[in-house]
Amino acid sequence: MPPDMILSCVKNMNGRLFLTALLIQAAILSFSKPACGQTYTSPFEITLNPQIATWTSDFANRQAAIDPSSSPAPADWYSTAYPSPSWGPSNPQLYSVGSLSGAGAAAATELKFDRGKEVYNVGLNTAPGGVDETTWMRQRLMFAAQQLIGTHYQHLHLPTFDPAQVNVPSYTFPWQAVSNNTNLQTTQQLENAALTQTEANPYKAAYGSPQPGIDCTDFAAYIYNLALGVQMHSGTPDQISFIDGAGSPVALGPGAIPKSTLVSASGAVMTPEFLTSPNFGTSTPNAAGSLDGVVSQLQPGDLLYMHGNGSILHVVVWLGAFGTNADGSPSDVPLVISSHDNTPAIFDTQSINADGYPLDGNIAAHLPPPGVQILPFTSENWFYTNFSVAMQIVPVPEPSAFAMILSGLVLTGFFGMRGARRRQRCWLSLDK
Repeated sequence: MPPDMILSCVKNMNGRLFLTALLIQAAILSFSKPACGQTYTSPFEITLNPQIATWTSDFANRQAAIDPSSSPAPADWYSTAYPSPSWGPSNPQLYSVGSLSGAGAAAATELKFDRGKEVYNVGLNTAPGGVDETTWMRQRLMFAAQQLIGTHYQHLHLPTFDPAQVNVPSYTFPWQAVSNNTNLQTTQQLENAALTQTEANPYKAAYGSPQPGIDCTDFAAYIYNLALGVQMHSGTPDQISFIDGAGSPVALGPGAIPKSTLVSASGAVMTPEFLTSPNFGTSTPNAAGSLDGVVSQLQPGDLLYMHGNGSILHVVVWLGAFGTNADGSPSDVPLVISSHDNTPAIFDTQSINADGYPLDGNIAAHLPPPGVQILPFTSENWFYTNFSVAMQIVPVPEPSAFAMILSGLVLTGFFGMRGARRRQRCWLSLDK
């Protein structure tokens, strides 16, 4: 835990809550290590309510329930000959109910093929008095994400699994090396073949061998699982997919309708809302002028999916007001958090050259190690140019009648207009 975070905890928690927070983070992050001498300090952080340790007091028990129900069981993690390609042990389901039936059971069965076994009867805190459900859900979700910052990027389901410990005689773990390109590639180089990739990848040596970690879709599934008991697929092609008007599966393209299989902590099937990008279904990069329109409709916790070559390739979590500068002040750039492998490279600065590299030439200072990091969502980087669709799982509460009247007097009906826009969001395309 960084010193500034510790000081913040000391100021805002009593001793017991502070110790609880440390134990939770130690359990989740015991596997994270700096990458081969590379030093990086993020200019961003997640700022949460001072009472967050109380609101997440159930996290330790929920975290402890995940690994024992994986398949294979932890006792067999390092004596199992995994098939190739291997993504390590599967995340189990984490429900807070004893059994499921009907549509919930069918959805849970569908999820099992890439999510492992269910975990039953694990307590889930409820929102304290005076705290609305949406605020409580977002705070818990962001706390879960915060605990994984610094976790390495690897093609694994569980961040506690260490593939380097697999020990089976006459067997080699089918390792999937990541972030091992010789040179970095920026968004600008992806879009302009005339730009040469000449900057050496500083993390190539560190990520060419087995080590613990988690990938982007597993990160998204993991934090929703831990914080809210929400289950979703862990693989990129399945976490979000597309259908036509008749409900038949289709490839990502113009007119495709996004869908996702989600099960709540109570075992109910969930129906998220979707926001499509300005150039949804096409290979045309989103234009800089559309960024503000996209940002204005996103909410903290939304899952944003990036595309390439006609399919979904990556997912990030929108931070919104929770993403701040390292000193806790508001960030002047929109921020996301995800597990990213630096393909392409996303720098933490807007001061970049025409080829996409930092203007000051200090790549090591502006390029986080591959893994769970807070990064900008700006008009010049791949996260935005290739943004395809956003999935909103945490509901946005409709404003009360009093709020609508007040906002009409003060803000010319802004809240009312926003509510109407939200109800249409599933089919809204932010065309320029």
